[in-house]
Parts: sequence; C-alpha cells; structure tokens
Amino acid sequence: MPRVMKALLVVCDGLADRPVGALGGRTPLEAARTPNLDALAERGITGIADPIAPGVRAGSDTSHLAILGYNPCEVYTGRGPFEAAGMGIELREGDIAWRCNFATVDENLVVKDRRAGRIEDTSRLIEALRSIQLEGVEVELASLAYRCALVFRGSGLSHRVSDTDPHATGVKVHPAQPLDDSAEARRTAQLLEEFTRRAHEVLREHEVNRERRERNLPPANYLLTRGAGVVPRLESFSSKYGMRGACIATTAIIKGIARLAGMEVLEAERDYTARARQALRSLEEVDFLLMNIKEADEAGHDHSPERKVEVIEAIDAMMGEFMEFARENYLVVMSDHTTPCSVGDHTGDVVPVLISGPEVRSDGVASFSERACAAGGLGRIRGMDIMPILLDLLNRTEKFGA
Repeated sequence: MPRVMKALLVVCDGLADRPVGALGGRTPLEAARTPNLDALAERGITGIADPIAPGVRAGSDTSHLAILGYNPCEVYTGRGPFEAAGMGIELREGDIAWRCNFATVDENLVVKDRRAGRIEDTSRLIEALRSIQLEGVEVELASLAYRCALVFRGSGLSHRVSDTDPHATGVKVHPAQPLDDSAEARRTAQLLEEFTRRAHEVLREHEVNRERRERNLPPANYLLTRGAGVVPRLESFSSKYGMRGACIATTAIIKGIARLAGMEVLEAERDYTARARQALRSLEEVDFLLMNIKEADEAGHDHSPERKVEVIEAIDAMMGEFMEFARENYLVVMSDHTTPCSVGDHTGDVVPVLISGPEVRSDGVASFSERACAAGGLGRIRGMDIMPILLDLLNRTEKFGA
C-alpha cells in the first residue's frame, strides 16, 4: 500500500505582480530575498497558472473556488454568501446575501469615505441595525470592523439586484435596481432600498457616530451593499475528494468558501511563524489544509512595491517551517491572482506555482517568481488543474480507462 501523504496548499493572495520601475524592472517577488521559496522551487516542479482563464481578472472568491476544484462558472452567483458564511452567519438554501461596507455619506447621500475611516468596532452599530424589521423577510447581520454581511431570508426573493455601492467617492449612493424583470428581483430591490434607508436613519443618530463626529472622525452612517448572491450548492470537500480538509485564513471570504465546502475553519494566528506551526499541527489531524495569506494583496492595492517586498520576505521566512514537511508530503505555493502595484487592483496576468514533495519531477527552475516559473515543467495550467495534479501526486486518483 502506498504511504498516506498530506497536502498543504498555501495561497499568497495577490502575490503576483508586474515589473516595477522603482525596483529596477523587477517584480516584488523577483526583488525580494526568498531563499526558502527558491529552495522549494529547486526541489520541486514549477509553472504558471491562469486562475480562471487567460486574461480573466479573477476575484479572490472565484479564484479560490477554481483552485479548490469548484468551477466558478457553474457555482458562483456573487460574493455575498461567502462573506456572510465567513462572518459566522448560518446560511440556508435560498438565502440572499450581500457584502457591505460601513461608509460615510453627506446629507445628499454623496459618498465621502467608503470605509468610514476604516472604523474598527461596529458591534454596537450592528446591534442597533438588528432592530429593523421588514415585512415577510428575516434579516441577518454580522460585521468585522468596517466590513459587514447582510442576509435576507424568505420566499419570493432574488439575488439579481444591483450594487448600491458606487465603488467611488464624490458620487451619490446608487439605488438598488432589479437586474431582470422578475417580480422577485423587483421585490428584493425594493426591500433593500427600504432597509438601507432605515439603516441610514438609525446610524445617522447613533451614539457611536455622535462620538466620532465630536472626535472629527468620519461617521459610519451608511451601509453600501454589493456582490448579491444566492447560497451556492457546493459538494462537500470530503465527498468530492475523499479527504478531510481544513482552512486557515484571516479574511471572511476565504473562511466562507471553506465553510460552504464543509471544511473545518481554524482561526488564524496573526504571526506568520505561529500560523505555520498551527498549520503543521492541524495537518496531524486532517489530510489537506488550505492556508490563505492576505497581506501581499493589500500592498498591491495600496500601490506599495516596497511593502510588498517586505511581506514576501516575511512569507519566505515562514516557509522555512515547511521545508521538512515537504520532504515526505506535498506543498503547493501559488498566488490566486495578480495585483500589480502599478494598477492597484486585480489583473488577468498568470501567476507562479510551485509544487514540492517526495516524488515530483524537478524541472531545473531554481527560483520562485513570475518569469522563472514560466520555464517550469508544469507549463501553463488553469486554477482548476491544481487539485487533479495534487491528487495524482497523493496517489488518490482513479485510472481513466483500462
């Protein structure tokens, strides 16, 4: 019988980038000092991946779905359900969920700050909003700092409703509009308009916001909604792959994907080294672990190549904890999408991938970066190819044909 091996998939959110002039035409990954990632690349097999398909700008949600082997073109309806599940709301079939921001608007509903000064504690605001009742609909709310999840539960609802978030400052809040001509979409848009109007009335006069105005801080006086979706039907990870899976992440959306796939979700340690050791302890109990690391993506969104280099070097130091694991088990390291510092948002560029483990066919690539991995033995693959390749290395696949 083949030895039972474990798998660790480390997804470095937004890690991939484009050449940066300030870094001498190198990407942050090329400019960073990464001895551990380079050693893993040299021991392993590398390549590049289109998270969804060539040129498609993947979100973190759709890319993670694809990487875990769930075709986003078939199961994805919107980001809201994943955010809600990740914030701990127990979703039911038919629920409609939105991701929201606590925001600052003026008396004309012009958006002044889409994150209300990145307010850190919104628990009292959430409690106040739970007093709002809508006819024929149950409302669920949860928040994490300025981020919020909103769920409508009831019959006759649809996720085909437009965002109220204009995704910009200096413009008015958008009205919720039905995106098709169904009675369900029209009703849901009307209910959302009523909820956000009443929420604004509650938030505008709340003590938290009176205190914030007195301290010259932007009040969290509006809920901007986006990413409406109906709860997707995901086959459980265990039944799909015959493995017990777990997830370590700091962001609600990744936790939500894992929860909806029936994976165990662990609260991530903040320190990278502590998180790596947490992962290794978890892998004593489970067969597969997904670890998401967010900070490189934030540096890309902030147009900060220097910060991205710092994050990459911290990730590389953490990888030292996995060197022995990858001698007898399998370690995959990749980015879920490209977030170039020059753009400040996701792009459709390919991302680097490495797989290190006991029986990979090493390919001669000796460093982990966008351009180095392009010469690797994996070639150019898709996000949906990761799990089949990994399962084959783990000797967990069925033969196709005689």
